[in-house]
Amino acid sequence: MIKVGDIVYKRYKGGLMNNRPKTDSLGLVIKEHKMKGAWPQFYVQFDKLSPKWYYSHDLHRITVGGETR
Repeated sequence: MIKVGDIVYKRYKGGLMNNRPKTDSLGLVIKEHKMKGAWPQFYVQFDKLSPKWYYSHDLHRITVGGETR
């Protein structure tokens, strides 16, 4: 489960690498937007680019040593 303050990667969409994390850039989750019956969205800033909204299934949360919370 992703929450505000987590460090995330984007996920590949389609092809042989489908749903694997893109490890070329890190992002910080700034805001969360939830609506009943909809996918959660997160406002994420990658590198030094301007922040954008992403769906939760487009992001991969980074864990340390297989840690789960």
